[in-house]
Amino acid sequence: MDLKTARIAVGIRFKISKLGKIRCPELAGKVGVVVDVSPRTTGVTVLFDGAQRPTVVHRDYISPEI
Repeated sequence: MDLKTARIAVGIRFKISKLGKIRCPELAGKVGVVVDVSPRTTGVTVLFDGAQRPTVVHRDYISPEI
């Protein structure tokens, strides 16, 4: 398991990673909170700031906000 993805847990704040900005340019600059992490898939359910509904993104597309 990658060390970066090991730090992703419910409740942490995140920002879109460099890979996420390349693959999903419409998400560039967005931040939010992780609301669910599935141990079976590579998807992470997140709630972007200002959004009313959560979104599922690939875990490599986010990085913890420090």
